[in-house]
Amino acid sequence: MRTFVITGLHCAGCARNAERAVKKVPGAGEVYVNFATGKFTVSGDCSDDAVIRAVEQAGYHAERDTGPRRTPEAEPPPVLPLAVAALSALAVWAVMKFLPSEYAWKPWAEFALLLPALAAGSGFYRTGIPLLLRGRPNMDTLIACGTGAAVVYSLWVMYRVPGGQLYFESAGMIVALILLGRFLEARSRNRVTGTIRELLTLLPERAVRLLPDGSDEEIAVSEIRPGDKLRVRPGERIPADGTVIDGSASVDESMLTGESLPVPKHPGDPVTGATVDIDGALVIIVSAAQADSTFARIIAMVEASQSARPRVARTADFVAGIFVQCVLAIAIVTFGVWWWHTGSSAAALEFALAVLVVACPCALGLATPIALVAGVGAGAKRGILFRSGDAIETFDKARTFVFDKTGTLTTGEFRVAELRPAPGVGADELLAAFGSAERSSAHPLARALVAAAVEHGLELAAPEEFRELPGLGIECRLDGDLWRFGNPRFAPEGAVLPPDAGELNVLAFHDGVYAGGVALEDTPRPNAKTTVAALRAHGIRTVMLTGDAPGPAGRLAAALDIDEYRAGLLPGDKLAAVEELRAAAKTPVVMIGDGVNDAPALAGADVGIAVGSGSAAAMESADVVLVGDDPYGCFTAWELSRRTMRIVRENLFWAFFYNTVGIPLAAGAFFPIFGWKLVPAFGALAMAASSLCVVTNALRLTSFREEKK
Repeated sequence: MRTFVITGLHCAGCARNAERAVKKVPGAGEVYVNFATGKFTVSGDCSDDAVIRAVEQAGYHAERDTGPRRTPEAEPPPVLPLAVAALSALAVWAVMKFLPSEYAWKPWAEFALLLPALAAGSGFYRTGIPLLLRGRPNMDTLIACGTGAAVVYSLWVMYRVPGGQLYFESAGMIVALILLGRFLEARSRNRVTGTIRELLTLLPERAVRLLPDGSDEEIAVSEIRPGDKLRVRPGERIPADGTVIDGSASVDESMLTGESLPVPKHPGDPVTGATVDIDGALVIIVSAAQADSTFARIIAMVEASQSARPRVARTADFVAGIFVQCVLAIAIVTFGVWWWHTGSSAAALEFALAVLVVACPCALGLATPIALVAGVGAGAKRGILFRSGDAIETFDKARTFVFDKTGTLTTGEFRVAELRPAPGVGADELLAAFGSAERSSAHPLARALVAAAVEHGLELAAPEEFRELPGLGIECRLDGDLWRFGNPRFAPEGAVLPPDAGELNVLAFHDGVYAGGVALEDTPRPNAKTTVAALRAHGIRTVMLTGDAPGPAGRLAAALDIDEYRAGLLPGDKLAAVEELRAAAKTPVVMIGDGVNDAPALAGADVGIAVGSGSAAAMESADVVLVGDDPYGCFTAWELSRRTMRIVRENLFWAFFYNTVGIPLAAGAFFPIFGWKLVPAFGALAMAASSLCVVTNALRLTSFREEKK
């Protein structure tokens, strides 16, 4: 999937025209032009040049998106055309209103004063008329046809019917009001879509590289390479991902995790680019190139999610794509009906003109993408990365949350709570066996067992024939004897387990005979219970899945007030459990995890949420990534998705409602019954207000505040 930047779009009809043009390129697959972000994506094996050429032939300009660029300020919409059009329209209205009709040159004065407004809005004609001739009309076509018809008709009246009704002031007002609406809409859209720009301002432009001779060299951030040593002074942003090799400092990682408390950093600790060194001098060694950094991945995720077409947008996009053609047809029919009904071309033109300028495909085309862009941006500021708009839509409907235990609800830092040797086995002998075998494993439980053996001063042997089976345990030889350590599923055939085996995390078997077990305690994360309580308060069912033993799992589930738990599960069992829960709930199921063994369940869930401190496999399998390790982020993400989808529905309702009521009103459908009539200038004002309302409604998401913990 490739991404391009497109300029020259003025409405959803433009986006649809560009899509049609690119889809005709040989080899082009799925195409989505996002009017809200000004970007489009293309799949398939077509060449970039062919795509760009097709877009330019359709009347727009495109270039390959080379990735995020540091542009702290968006280019503001131009003010001069708006000012010229407003002054020109005001002058025409003043002459029409206050200059006596006896002056024969009054119509010519109105026309002359209108010319600056027409020049200010010349883009409508340069774009709209050629697209009409090519059979691809857009919003500019409606405006060009409406104002053009008003001007041409008025000139005809000046020539054939002196003293007749002129529409120069209507044409001027329409141009000025449309430009005003676009100006305000562009400013609001810049605020809504400014997440990438805001994130890019967090990365410093320069860095200080430490040379082999001990001197410093200032370089551009783009020149940083893995292995470089960088000096970071207090108050500066860390320019790249790396590891501290000298110095200590407190680092503000709130841009990543949303947590305001600084994190102490010492030699050996990892640091992330764009975080802030608060109070100490550091020297770091760079671990990742700029393109592969955590910061770059965050930017890429935000951009990808903002550029994707969500399911909920497809109907609105289709309607917006054929909307302009329908409006042109309605305007023609309106003109014909009123001319036939009244015999007055002036009345017929006024109704047709009102239809042309009141219709608003922009509101339809913006309703969904602008809200999703705002929602994705609000999440990114809080360390919640949605990887697609579909994830937000599905997340909103979820009523079952499934949690992994270790590393997600707990810190993953274990300690030995109790050692239970079998009769005839010494406690030190058993603990030494645990420590000797587990020293070759990277599992969190293994670290705790090794630490306990070391604390007791026990001598550890080097394991032989070491074999680790994920989800089960390890097998090895110690001094020639065969040992197994793991859960009950890993027990040798014929081994007899004691009744309390379910209360232990790891069991030991010596030459096929049960030798004892150990119970370990894992500390719940500070906000784990708060997260579960917040979800349950909103009617969400909570479930915990773990490979841990039933005893420890049950104690944690009770402590956190989780509705249901399942213990002793392999990775495949977790996936099966998720599928079973989905079938039972008949609503989307959310899975939250952090480990490699969670990846299948994350991929199989309707929405997978990876905790940012977890494995790369978990993040690749997830639909949502929490940059920090606070589980409360999953509730915040759910709450944000609900608000985003509520605004999407509000936008779609008002966009359809506005056009459903506005177009018949402009066409005069209510005039014979109620005497309601829409003046073209007010139609233009209503059209501008409709798309502005959609954007400003989405803007509410930029000030999203999650429920207090």
